[in-house]
Amino acid sequence: MHRILLSIVVILFFFVAAKGQIQTREVRGVVQDSTGRPLIGVTVRLYAKQDTMMVSTNEHGRFVFSTVAANDFKLSFSLIGFQLFERHYTSNVLLPITELVTVNLKEQPQELQEIAIYGVVPVVIKQDTIQYNAKAYQVRANALLEEMIRLMPGIQVDRSGNIDAQGQRVTRVRVNGKDFFDGDVLTATRNLPAEIVENVQIIDDYGDQANITGIRNTEPEKVLNVTIKEDRNHGAFGQLTAGGGMDMNDNKVNNRYIGSFSANKFNGSKQISVLGSANNTNTSLFSFGDVSGAGGRGGTDLNSMVDAEDGINTANSIGINYRDDIAKGVTVYGGYTYTQRLNQTQGTTKLQSIYENSTINSLDEVTSKADNIKHRLTWTIEANIDTANYLKVTPTASYLSSDLLSESHSTISSRSAFTDRIYNTNGRTSDPNFDIDLFYNHRFPKRGRNFNVTSRIEYFKRNRNDDVMDLTASLDSNANSPNKNYDVFKQKVNNFSYNRTFLFGMSYTEPVTKRSYLEFNYQYETNSIANARNTFDVDTLSLNETLIDSLSIDYDYLFQTHQFGINYQGDINKLKYTLGFALQPTKLDGKTPSRDVVTHINNLNFVPSAKMQYNINKTSSLSLNYRGQNNQPAFTQIQPVRDVSNPQYVVVGNANLKPEFMNMLSLQYRHFSIQSGSSLFTNFSFTHVQDKVVTNRISTPNSTIQATEFLNANGFYDLRGFYHYSTPVAGRILTLNLNGSADYTNNLTYINSVRNVGRNMVFTQNVQMNFQIEDLLEADLRSSYTVNKIKYNIPSFIDASANTFSLGFGGKGYLPKKWILSVDFSQRINAGYSNYINANPTILNVYVEKSFLQNDMMAIRLQGFDLFNKNTGVRREIVGNDIFDMRNNRLARYFLISLNIRLQKFSSKI
Repeated sequence: MHRILLSIVVILFFFVAAKGQIQTREVRGVVQDSTGRPLIGVTVRLYAKQDTMMVSTNEHGRFVFSTVAANDFKLSFSLIGFQLFERHYTSNVLLPITELVTVNLKEQPQELQEIAIYGVVPVVIKQDTIQYNAKAYQVRANALLEEMIRLMPGIQVDRSGNIDAQGQRVTRVRVNGKDFFDGDVLTATRNLPAEIVENVQIIDDYGDQANITGIRNTEPEKVLNVTIKEDRNHGAFGQLTAGGGMDMNDNKVNNRYIGSFSANKFNGSKQISVLGSANNTNTSLFSFGDVSGAGGRGGTDLNSMVDAEDGINTANSIGINYRDDIAKGVTVYGGYTYTQRLNQTQGTTKLQSIYENSTINSLDEVTSKADNIKHRLTWTIEANIDTANYLKVTPTASYLSSDLLSESHSTISSRSAFTDRIYNTNGRTSDPNFDIDLFYNHRFPKRGRNFNVTSRIEYFKRNRNDDVMDLTASLDSNANSPNKNYDVFKQKVNNFSYNRTFLFGMSYTEPVTKRSYLEFNYQYETNSIANARNTFDVDTLSLNETLIDSLSIDYDYLFQTHQFGINYQGDINKLKYTLGFALQPTKLDGKTPSRDVVTHINNLNFVPSAKMQYNINKTSSLSLNYRGQNNQPAFTQIQPVRDVSNPQYVVVGNANLKPEFMNMLSLQYRHFSIQSGSSLFTNFSFTHVQDKVVTNRISTPNSTIQATEFLNANGFYDLRGFYHYSTPVAGRILTLNLNGSADYTNNLTYINSVRNVGRNMVFTQNVQMNFQIEDLLEADLRSSYTVNKIKYNIPSFIDASANTFSLGFGGKGYLPKKWILSVDFSQRINAGYSNYINANPTILNVYVEKSFLQNDMMAIRLQGFDLFNKNTGVRREIVGNDIFDMRNNRLARYFLISLNIRLQKFSSKI
């Protein structure tokens, strides 16, 4: 009996001891939104038989349960504005840490029953993201994504499909966080139906490294991310467009045509899209199903009324995009595109080169024909190898070929000197290019500790061969006896260049406190560049070729940089900041064998940076950014050789040039009012450059020849500002949009070795009223004014000013029996341009459209574009002491009839 009791006691002792030593482990993970950005403040609850625990995610989206005894448990993730997510997990009992696969929460718009603003929150402002809820921007059935984006405050879309968000150009588009057709903007906005979109996000993307470490110390890329509705992410959709017509330009009948197709199949993470297009109506590449080239079925933006493409363009394109999760944690996406673009342009350029005692006037009349063909293949592999390791590899290959035929006639005059020049070229260019990008990150067990590696290898090659005919007649009537010169050159010019780039970088992030981090980084980059230009004189009779040493040159150089940097990031309540600096030793070794010139330059640069963001409240934020940057002179600028390949514009390098240092400061304010539905976006930036590389323009006495030298100067700065304000005036019926920009540049040049300051100001103000009655009328009234002024400090210089005023109206009426009538009218008035250039185009576009079948899946349209035949491109550019006034032909009046068919089928199973 005693033995039995003793055995029971021993068993109970070991049972209690074993229970007291049950293995506990750490469970942790990361929570992100649909774009891959970390979510702060997510409530994470762990449910197990033994206990229930709760934590919140930090500023990097990470959460940690330090003592979890259960092997099986459930986690739930909740955050206002996102859908609740729950999942069961099982831990490996042999491991002390359970690192979970990254959790992605999907947005869940909040219903605002007490506020009558579309019934949803239209705009949500996050740290680096502005999110627009698609439900708040209603468009008609079969509308494309571009039509919806036009309605979103702070975003502007021009006729060519370019998108500016808060005053900055959007350069990349993603679908569900991944590049769509290599990020091509038009492919997404003019192919994806608006109906399938859940949200549109404008993101300041700082790159893969910043997205993981959270430390942002570089210039962001403006990215548009489209999230697809869950019930529209499983199905197929596409469209087919065909149309034909004619115009009467150039006193002859020309046929106009457009054809396009798209086919898309989405099945969750698996997506495949095939697109193709062919047209000669100046429709932008990858503008699928867009009969007018203005975006969808008749966008009313005034910018869409004027064809912004110079010349007459014929474009053909085809592409395929693929995306899939091929294994657990492994995603692949990419594709192939082919584009061909034939452009024929006739233009006139009036150039004034202003000097203290004279002005050189040049009038160039140019006719050009360019045929460009491009193949591009890109592919990305993203692999979450395990819970601690992430790898991304992106190889890209492209090939561009171009045939160019140009004929120009120039008359150049300066006081008594006069030059008449005919310059014709016929050339071909081929550009093969290959690069591969690699990014690897390792996440250590300690929260916030990361190590990552970046690498890039690029090879670029260019071959260009030109046949040149140059006929020049010069007259100097100021001499005692008039001096006349006649020069005839028939030349062959062969250009060759290649660029090999290798980049390697490392970054290590260490947490200092719970809300601060320290990053150490290193980057090495080398660029090996070689260039050669051989110019041959061709005998007009025998066609024998003779090398011209004075017009030929070859050089190669190696540019190397090492950068050692450190960044500190902290978070204090609503304020998040990053402070950093880097030391950058640089080395340049080059040689020009044909001139017997050798170059060796070493520099040590100091590169500071700072970023601060203050979240005033949930709908307002203020950010301040500073960045220093060193710019090395181009090798052609530091070569102490005389380039006379263009006898009218001689270029001489300067071996003593120093690198520029840029101080860049920007301030951004963003606000959205849920109560009123109004929004305000502002952006101010200031750039100051020390030792700026400027030109010294020297005119040759009694001649129209100009020489350009290079030197360093201080005093350059540029101040820019932009704002966009939008507010509903009468609920959904009327919306007021105000936006404007100003750019003031204190530019520096030297004129005949005399310092010249050109104060250039460009100011633009736009006013737009949108009127919409659903299923009845859409109207757009817009006015804009732009002024471009420059004032010089040299008294004898004549100040220049030009301005443009435009007023227009666009409207669509939805008539009974599925008829649509659209009228767009625009009047532009230009003043201050040269008499050779000035034009005041009046544009009128009209179309009538009839829809058929169920869900209006078929539409036929009859369109008249530019009925007054006045479409002309006019613009002004001011560079140093040069004022360019340019006028180019554009596609004018034409008529087109087209048929558009759209098909879609989505699965009812989610």
